[in-house]
Amino acid sequence: MILLSLLWACSSQPVDRPSPGCPADMARVEGQAGPFCIHRHELRVEGDLGAKDQSASWPAGQVRVRKLVSAPGQDPSRGLSWYQAHAACRAAGMSLCTSQQWEDACDGQPGPGGREHPTATGALEATDCNINHPGTHEPALTGSSPRCRTPEGVYDLEGNLWEWTDPGRTGDDGLPLIDKRGGGHYSGDIAPCSKAAIGSHPPAFDGSIGFRCCQPVSG
Repeated sequence: MILLSLLWACSSQPVDRPSPGCPADMARVEGQAGPFCIHRHELRVEGDLGAKDQSASWPAGQVRVRKLVSAPGQDPSRGLSWYQAHAACRAAGMSLCTSQQWEDACDGQPGPGGREHPTATGALEATDCNINHPGTHEPALTGSSPRCRTPEGVYDLEGNLWEWTDPGRTGDDGLPLIDKRGGGHYSGDIAPCSKAAIGSHPPAFDGSIGFRCCQPVSG
């Protein structure tokens, strides 16, 4: 009976098969500007992220990232600014996901439309994702909510950590406007895939916000 229970538990976990043209820790998504790869999990960063506020020197060359880890069971990096997330992806030869890329990964549809939430069905039950838990002061380990997974194999796009994205816009001061997506573990309101927060913080803001990177499909 114990063996059968263990086999059932293993079979109930999602299987992340390699995506053509993407590294093993990234999933392929069909985007509005063409296919791209996105990290499956919120990232853990190893190395020096440099200054939180790069201001007029942005993009500064202060970042010395040794490794970006996108894997289940990791404590994702948080408390980093938009500048640092952008620079970490750049240092790794990738780019901070644009807001459109993030939304395409979340809703599974290039451009407008698609799923409302990043789950197999597009619906969201109360326990599917790590969200709307005001008493939870720390996010969960990556992949802790296996139902919070898109059919393409991207986890935790809803809840756990807010995620920095790049809307590709600048303000009147010449500094980048930022966006964050997906809601956090403490969020009282459940944010659908399409909910943007452009300009809600200055780029040097830090909080319970993480990130993931994107890159073109190879081959």
